[in-house]
Amino acid sequence: MGSRGAFVNVDIGDFTFKDGGQKYFSLGTLSSDPNVKILIQNKGSVKAPEYSHTKGRVYAIVQDGKLKHLTYYDDKHKQHISVDLLHPHKGVQPHIHIDLNHTPDSPGISPTSEQKALIEKIKKEFHLK
Repeated sequence: MGSRGAFVNVDIGDFTFKDGGQKYFSLGTLSSDPNVKILIQNKGSVKAPEYSHTKGRVYAIVQDGKLKHLTYYDDKHKQHISVDLLHPHKGVQPHIHIDLNHTPDSPGISPTSEQKALIEKIKKEFHLK
């Protein structure tokens, strides 16, 4: 997979990767839901891809054997929801960011029970912390 979803032009369907950026590698998909793809990136500051090749995809981002992010993509291939698992935001851990809003003033929102259940399935199946 390419670099942080850095495609040439998603809006016109050009999913050619730009040079540079983070590289992700697939560990596979969740056995109970093939739309959930597990990605690994072990170097540098790991952020979830901003875009996905697949509409409505869910990526689970792994770094150093830990599930770091669970990200959901909309019908325009853009990241819509990011669940951050490894650090608190406004005292909430894990917490959600909507539409790439990772500013200090964004609210601390807890994941839904469905998101929490998905996180546990991924951790169990892929032996993650």
